[in-house]
Amino acid sequence: MALGLVLSNTGRRPIQLSHLRLKDILKGSNKRGEFIYLLNMPWAKQRATAFRGQFKQFAITQELWAILNAQAEHVVRSVENVVGFGLQEIDRLELPLFPDLNEFSKIKSPQQVRDSLKSDQLHIPASTVSETCKRIADEAGIHSERTGQLLNASANRFRYTTGTRAAREGFGEMVIAELLDHSDTQNAGVYIKNIPEHVEKLDQAIGHYLAPYAQAFAGVLVRSESDAKRGDDLNSRIKANGEGIGTCGNYGFCGANVPIPCYTCIHFQPWLDGPHEIVYKELIAERERLLELTGDKQIAAINDRSILAVADVIQRCAIRRGELANG
Repeated sequence: MALGLVLSNTGRRPIQLSHLRLKDILKGSNKRGEFIYLLNMPWAKQRATAFRGQFKQFAITQELWAILNAQAEHVVRSVENVVGFGLQEIDRLELPLFPDLNEFSKIKSPQQVRDSLKSDQLHIPASTVSETCKRIADEAGIHSERTGQLLNASANRFRYTTGTRAAREGFGEMVIAELLDHSDTQNAGVYIKNIPEHVEKLDQAIGHYLAPYAQAFAGVLVRSESDAKRGDDLNSRIKANGEGIGTCGNYGFCGANVPIPCYTCIHFQPWLDGPHEIVYKELIAERERLLELTGDKQIAAINDRSILAVADVIQRCAIRRGELANG
């Protein structure tokens, strides 16, 4: 789980993740005294960069930091169990965050551990990162929205998605290059040039036409609030313009700016009679306003996935009402 989460959160190359060590999990504070959580990410692919020769700090969430710390504790226990002896704290910090336990089984002494850690011998190979990524997707049963088949997941896919999302949110080549750890911007432009939002804008009719194919809506339609998970909890009610449109089935914290992100969330339970058409029209109007204001299709398309999701919900509601009327 830790490997999959750090991969999806950072978009880093597999070799960078394989080179991580326990001491790379950091916690500090900013000028306001607030805690910040970081990964000291090894560089890769830059010329003349030796094994763990250069680093760049990458900000992570507290949740990911906690998971990686749990992974670090697991690594220490696993390694010491495999080698058959305890390690000093200074040696523990040098352990790979994702170790190759088969290589550790060949270790006979603490000195041999130190000698082996001068190279990447005790780290999992980069290929294992990609293999783990695919195995996670297969076991989770994640399907492609386009083909309906099991997703052909790979570490590079996460990396490309990170760059593409940054482009969709309006960031330029310099920011994308920094985000993906590129040494220059010559390869960052591909993320901006190839995003789907650079084609003609979706209008209201096209949104409804494409909605069944996009499968952007990930939640579950419910007949009423009383039928929803957490339906008896008023705090779970999601509103748009003061009117209830659905229920959030998530018991954890969510900082999303409701209701727009809700339509693409697996925890969202839209109500059958919710005013989803109003939400849809407002999204279309906002898209047109942004396009007129900025002249930038990339910025105007930021909510296109939500538009498709709302259109999907509207169609599902219509079908369900028809079934109930004929039932």
